[in-house]
Amino acid sequence: MKLRMEARSSADLASRWLVDEQQARPDYARRCAYAASPIRTGLDGGAREGSKLGGGRLRDISYLDRYPLFRSQDREFARDRMMAIYGVDRFDIHDDEFGIAANLASLSATGLAFCAYDGAASVSFPESTIIRQFFSIRGTASYRTAASSHPIAAWSPIVSGRSRLDLKFPAGYRQLVLRVETAPLQGLLKAILGDGSDRDLVFEEDSPDPAVMAFVRQDVFKAADELQKFGQNYSPLAIAELERSLMTRLLLAHRHSFSDRLHIVPRRLNRSIVDLVESYIEAHWNEPLDMEKIARITSVSARSIFREFSETGRGSPGQFAKRVRLRRASELLGKPDARTSVVSVAFKCGFGNLGRFASDYRREMGELPSETLRKARQRLGHPAADRPDADSTRLS
Repeated sequence: MKLRMEARSSADLASRWLVDEQQARPDYARRCAYAASPIRTGLDGGAREGSKLGGGRLRDISYLDRYPLFRSQDREFARDRMMAIYGVDRFDIHDDEFGIAANLASLSATGLAFCAYDGAASVSFPESTIIRQFFSIRGTASYRTAASSHPIAAWSPIVSGRSRLDLKFPAGYRQLVLRVETAPLQGLLKAILGDGSDRDLVFEEDSPDPAVMAFVRQDVFKAADELQKFGQNYSPLAIAELERSLMTRLLLAHRHSFSDRLHIVPRRLNRSIVDLVESYIEAHWNEPLDMEKIARITSVSARSIFREFSETGRGSPGQFAKRVRLRRASELLGKPDARTSVVSVAFKCGFGNLGRFASDYRREMGELPSETLRKARQRLGHPAADRPDADSTRLS
């Protein structure tokens, strides 16, 4: 879709982007039907009797249903859960008719949350170590901190936890929220820059570039879709790569106290550094790509390493790691046992997006992963697996 760059402000662009998106995709708000359920789920996963919510309005759209927190019309129950799970210290309901549904996928350094409000509400968060960005699915909310106040349309500015946060949600509002712990985000940034100072990462709460934020929003919703599809089947390696990708995207999309340094050309390196990095990745292919650790081992910044990879025509450390993992996947598919499947091998090798795995594998190996597995089973005299494999999900 085309962004109208003649709009007067980024907020106008964000609002128009959301409206255009919903018009261009009329199934956007219906693609994940919210299951009708008379239960209310607590943190322990148990169920208690409850009523259907808000005449069914909360069932029209949902994300992250694999990660349910609660769904209720009970105001006191909702207030208790919001305080216990999200750490809010104020939760006010402004309409007679009320319902709320909340899902949360807590990863390692990040989390993705979905919330639906059937009735206007307002909440407040105290100071915290969590950085948040809000993405509206339906409706426009607003927030206020000590430094600024903004509407929440297609996206909000980045919101740090350095001051109190007040939010207002209208009836019918739906959103995804990306939550990131400050310490690991700052650690990733300093590894990229090779920064050993005690300087803190501080984001500017201004309106981000809409052209860049369109891609950030796309990545966030894609991550929510993949977590919904595959959930706990994701390997720790795939989860780590997903988190690193989201955190890197945030660092590049928003102005902060280190932004200027990200645009300085790093110094040239001895090319043996690239060989050292590649050797390390080869030996640790089944671990998340830890650029902070690699920077310590090589005594240079991650950013300088990326530049040297590019200058020598070797792409990037991430691209090299992908090639290594594709080769390992080929080896595993070529020596299958009775339990081997394309899906299990993809997850084991750190590929979370299975469709992309099949495409990358064919580009690197010259055939689809299912073909490698089929040929290996024929060669070894193994019968085809009885249970569904990647072919049944149209990955290859």
